Amino acid sequence: MPSVTIDAGVLAAPPLSVDTEAVHCYVETLLDWRKLLDEPWVAIYMSERASETLVADGLYPLRDSLRRLFAAKGVIEYDVNTVARVADTLLRLTPHFETVFRVKDVLCDHVHTEPDLLSIYTSENLISDLARCLVLIALLRNHCRRPIVDHALVVRPWNGKTIVQVKALVHDIDHSRDDLEAIPRPPEYLEGSVWVCQSFRELVSSIDETTVWRSALDDEGMMVAVHIALYKSRLDRRLDPDWGSGPNFRFGRKFAETTRECCRDNPASLVTSILRAMVETIDRLQLKDFHALRIADSGGAPQRTRGDDKAWRRDIDDEYHLHYWECEDNIEFGSVGPHNDFSIPA
Repeated sequence: MPSVTIDAGVLAAPPLSVDTEAVHCYVETLLDWRKLLDEPWVAIYMSERASETLVADGLYPLRDSLRRLFAAKGVIEYDVNTVARVADTLLRLTPHFETVFRVKDVLCDHVHTEPDLLSIYTSENLISDLARCLVLIALLRNHCRRPIVDHALVVRPWNGKTIVQVKALVHDIDHSRDDLEAIPRPPEYLEGSVWVCQSFRELVSSIDETTVWRSALDDEGMMVAVHIALYKSRLDRRLDPDWGSGPNFRFGRKFAETTRECCRDNPASLVTSILRAMVETIDRLQLKDFHALRIADSGGAPQRTRGDDKAWRRDIDDEYHLHYWECEDNIEFGSVGPHNDFSIPA
């Protein structure tokens, strides 16, 4: 399951020198991460030192600094107390990544990153905690027998890349793991990489929906994969998708079963094609690939119905088709099958 650690500086109010757009971006980022606390497909963590780091720099509690910032930038769309409560909730309810991954602390120095991620801060406290998190996550990502590669570090806006190279002299590690490989000791540097993202949109854009689908254990996991594919498609089409708006599709009682049967002996590319077909069905794209699913093979046969619902057939590729019900309020995906199968579960 994908997971993220939110860097303490993401919660800190921007300085008065930023523009109004940056203030909106800051608030929307907090709201996005708060909404995801209850999502089952992604886990959100914070450093156990986040609160003390923010307090030490006078960046927390947030209300006074937010009040000054909103007044200076003329921000009236958001309420100070509401935004402050979002940050409070993230700090109070988010588990510590050190506890979850069983890496308590690291003693290190001469930490360098490429690109220079540490330069986003001038505060020594924020720099120190960011450097510590980077080294710990680099250890998990690069020096475990089973590397933890689906974990990202969420940072405040910067102009760097999504993969940051980390280099540090590591003197000691406080941990309870049994899978850490031999760690280079000074004067040899530890080297590794960390997956970095700035927003929920960037996180979703980096997730492979095909992998999510293939690793899903139930219908809910498969629906998440469709939701991710739909969100990414809308971003690519320069739309403004809202993850929290809820899906406008559902699975029929045999959809997951028929899809797994078709995918079992086929390459992963079939899953990619199925997800694309589902996205195009939901958003009514590539209409030439849609055909009425009729009660008989003849072209003049009536369209199959279920009460007021109408059955449709959509091309996935030359061999497989997607069958679905067009309902009054949404799409119900019925089955995936070979081109000569014209059935659809009622």
